[in-house]
Amino acid sequence: MNLYPFGTERSSLLGTEAFRNLLGEALKNAKKSVVVLSAYITSTGIKWLEEQLLNKNIKCTVVTRWNKKDLAQGSSDLDCYELAKKNNWHFKVLEDLHAKVMLVDDEILFLGSPNLTGAGMSLIPVSNKEIGIKTKALEKDLHVINQLIEEAATINDQIIEELKAWKKNLPKIEKPKIPDFPTAVKESFKEKFNNLWVHNFPWSKIEVLLKNHEKKDQDIVHDLELFGVVNAHSKDLEKEIKENFLKSKIFNWLITRLKKAENQEIYFGSLSSIIHDSLLDDPKPYRQDVKKLQSNLYYYLEYFKPTNIKIDVPVEHSQRVKLIRS
Repeated sequence: MNLYPFGTERSSLLGTEAFRNLLGEALKNAKKSVVVLSAYITSTGIKWLEEQLLNKNIKCTVVTRWNKKDLAQGSSDLDCYELAKKNNWHFKVLEDLHAKVMLVDDEILFLGSPNLTGAGMSLIPVSNKEIGIKTKALEKDLHVINQLIEEAATINDQIIEELKAWKKNLPKIEKPKIPDFPTAVKESFKEKFNNLWVHNFPWSKIEVLLKNHEKKDQDIVHDLELFGVVNAHSKDLEKEIKENFLKSKIFNWLITRLKKAENQEIYFGSLSSIIHDSLLDDPKPYRQDVKKLQSNLYYYLEYFKPTNIKIDVPVEHSQRVKLIRS
């Protein structure tokens, strides 16, 4: 499902998943080189990068900052180096780096707030809300990026062993116990679930996902990432998907809409219109694509049967989604 068409050299602002999906697409098609500048990098992010690079002979350079606080607190981890080394990538450190830049084939540039981490790229269920853009790289851009690479120190096995020993001897750092916000404040901070992006929906039926979870199909990969599946071979795959579906934005958005609806129920046609009006994607998908996304959502609801939602077809009516007391 091609839901991110671009006819210009610069994209519109991209949310976390849209940024990750477009970056992943560019990485899969990379022919000669990739550069990653990311203040924080974790092994989850590096593994994702490895999975996207179908061309294993690509020249890849990774630059991070690795200051002592980042490594001590786990914002970045040392395992990244071993993963990069396994793939014959260049791994470098620039201590005051705070940039987040991904460059593909010296042509396609991704800029924004996401770091190459699980939370930054929305590779785990609880992730950050990031924003970025895709644009065409200029010669001046390449000069700036190459300067940063030149300034960075190359990491080798000796340095890694020194860092491992340093980390092993760190004193135990007790996290301060910070009291929670008052209830009224917590409630006011909660996400309102008023709007959606196309990437918030599952792109395949749940039965198709469970049957074909090992395939590299775009829709399958999207759904595994959407529901935070790290190991697609897990024997608890179905349980993991269910748990994360019930925590997902699309499920909570639906609950919010049902609570506001008359009799706390919405029929298929009405919900299609609500979904279309709630989407922030520009351009918005066609109505027929919205109905496909909606149908996929219904498949998940019918398969997992959440205790607070019922789907039925009253006499002479279309499908109805209804909120029920659990």
